[in-house]
Amino acid sequence: MSQNSGTMTGRLLRLPRVQAALKGLLLLGLGIFLFTRITSGTLNYYISQRFDWLTIAAVLGLFVVGLSYRHLLQEADDTPAAPGGLASERSGEAGSTVAGDSHQHGHNHSHTLGWSGFLLISLPIILGLLVPPRPLGVAALQNREISAGGLDSVLPAAVGSSLVRESSERTILDWVLAFHQGERPAETDTADVVGFVYLDDAADEAEFTLTRFVVGCCAADAMAVGLPVSLAAGLPSEGELEEGQWVRVVGQFAASTGSSIPVLVAEKLEAVPEPNQPYLYP
Repeated sequence: MSQNSGTMTGRLLRLPRVQAALKGLLLLGLGIFLFTRITSGTLNYYISQRFDWLTIAAVLGLFVVGLSYRHLLQEADDTPAAPGGLASERSGEAGSTVAGDSHQHGHNHSHTLGWSGFLLISLPIILGLLVPPRPLGVAALQNREISAGGLDSVLPAAVGSSLVRESSERTILDWVLAFHQGERPAETDTADVVGFVYLDDAADEAEFTLTRFVVGCCAADAMAVGLPVSLAAGLPSEGELEEGQWVRVVGQFAASTGSSIPVLVAEKLEAVPEPNQPYLYP
């Protein structure tokens, strides 16, 4: 019984109308999924902002091609069944030549979409619906180091842009790249930066690392950059800070022993909501 059911399902799947409907729905489904990521503002949790236009082009292409399958559905309705289709399958079950039947199927259905292929193409949509989109955070630091050493490829453009900004307008990335280039902060320089708290076990009780992820292409190549922060008297201690919490730190830099990056001495620290775009871009 189950074998007959599987055979009928396979026959149904090979019908031109069913094939056209499935392929069209898959393309439209992928297009709608990407479109929702754009409209919800979560697309840049995965890719850099400079590739947004490619995603928009992909959405338009998926919609156009997916809707074009309507014409194939009409053609399938107007086209009579080809000889050797279901009839040859029935005759094959009755004892016709297996080799001739398999040759015919390989020729007529070489571009058919099977259930396994359908599930494979649907997998990004299924995972995207089941797993809520979230940006990289503290958990991702387990597999990454907080460093500026891997940012050499973006130094010229990023440092050039950071040098024209006022010190209070610089991001964590701007400061780290500037220090990486050998710049030293002036006594009048005041940093005003936003990031999430990373608590290093080796750090002092009154210290933490203010961290952001930098995305050059996509989340897979994201690098973490951070500034060591020392809490001035009267500010919350490490025990009162929650790891992963987003904070705004205002203060000035002081020399650090054993590191090329000065310590940011926090004069003001306040909790802030996670930014709409948590990543930084070179």
